[in-house]
Amino acid sequence: MMAKLDTVSVSYQGKDYMIARIPDVFTNTRNNIFIGPHSLSHALYDNHIGYADEDARSIDEQIYAYVDDIYFGLSYHDFMDKIQCLLD
Repeated sequence: MMAKLDTVSVSYQGKDYMIARIPDVFTNTRNNIFIGPHSLSHALYDNHIGYADEDARSIDEQIYAYVDDIYFGLSYHDFMDKIQCLLD
């Protein structure tokens, strides 16, 4: 049986986005970090105007990194493999 990715839902402007809650693989501490999908990043921030609003800024400050949306359909182990590849 494959381990399921631990996710939470974040709502922004009426749309729900899946956020992964994973162990902090960057500092190897017991803390968890949040990884969001690129679609959320694009909704929160525009390169020309900045953050859409203060809610967008607040949400973004809680997300450690953003990855391709398709990763959120992966098992926990496959997701973690993709995250580890980003570190290399």
